[in-house]
Amino acid sequence: MNAITIDATTVAAFALALVRASAWVMISPPFNTRMIPMVVKAGFAASLALAAVPILQDQPIPLETGPFIAALVVQALVGFALGFFTLVLVNALQAAGSLVDLFAGFSIASLLDPTNGNEAAVFGRFYQLVAITLLFSTNAYLVIINGWFLSFQVVPASGLRVEMVAEVLTTNIGHFFLAAIEIAAPVLACLFLAEIMMGVLSRAAPQLNVFSLAFPLRVIVSLIVVALAIPLLGPALGNLVQDAMAPLGG
Repeated sequence: MNAITIDATTVAAFALALVRASAWVMISPPFNTRMIPMVVKAGFAASLALAAVPILQDQPIPLETGPFIAALVVQALVGFALGFFTLVLVNALQAAGSLVDLFAGFSIASLLDPTNGNEAAVFGRFYQLVAITLLFSTNAYLVIINGWFLSFQVVPASGLRVEMVAEVLTTNIGHFFLAAIEIAAPVLACLFLAEIMMGVLSRAAPQLNVFSLAFPLRVIVSLIVVALAIPLLGPALGNLVQDAMAPLGG
């Protein structure tokens, strides 16, 4: 019977890729949601690592114990960093929904979001579910996966440049705030105009109880404008995914 030989370089490459994939899957949307079981996440990370082995075999891989453990730690940091870059930008949709909740008055009815363990109001939760649905329905998740594979060309298994992480993190946070404001801008503008209209109405008819009409008016305006703005969420999410894939080499 012939003995089965396993190449040490292949095993080391798989271990390094598995650590990066596991850290990335735990943070990066749409795979970080609690709706996906841990067993599925583990199997998905192992599949990614197995597919990435041929890429890592062309790179220098340390086989000594000390350098290999250090490389594992670096891969974990790289996976967390790459996942966080994607999480920040994709969560801009939920941040836009939270802005709508704040200006429309829905933030007082925040409930626990079972998918991420955080509190979210009506539109914050709605925008998050729409974002996750669009990531799968438009195959944007395939772009994210492809970006993860391309990340081995930008950040090889041998190391991680701290200055690159700081630069990308600063850029992504700026894009995050800008994208959240741009997505919520139509609803916020309409709510602002509604507030102006209520102020003019209170001056024209002081005997009218404007405060009793303010909240129902905000609800109606929010529902109408959000319904009209839903078709714009797809292109907005596509732009966010492209921005998120830029540091990964996508």
